[in-house]
Amino acid sequence: MEKMTSFEEAEGVVRDGDPVLVLVKSRRCSVCDAVEVQLLEWHEKNRRVRIRSLQMEDVPEAAGQWTVFAAPTLVFFHNGSEVWRGSRFIRWEELDRVTESLGLVRGPDMGYNGG
Repeated sequence: MEKMTSFEEAEGVVRDGDPVLVLVKSRRCSVCDAVEVQLLEWHEKNRRVRIRSLQMEDVPEAAGQWTVFAAPTLVFFHNGSEVWRGSRFIRWEELDRVTESLGLVRGPDMGYNGG
């Protein structure tokens, strides 16, 4: 997963319009590490969505502009706008419904199984 190190880079990724799911992490956050593993598993079945990450401490502008108050937070952008977010304990089935409604996955067999 590519890590973003500046707000300008993060803005560029969002602005290009492609579907992207950004994991906002914090240092010494064990839940962040667990969500990152789950995100990588989810991405194996959802390749049409790009994934990126950033550290809140390194890119505080992103956390401020995106109103991220807790880590981990996943923010899903499509066509340059936020379409979904989840914090701390992620509801993967909600994310699956959003990606399916946008036509980014094909059927229920493509979704994350939550395991």
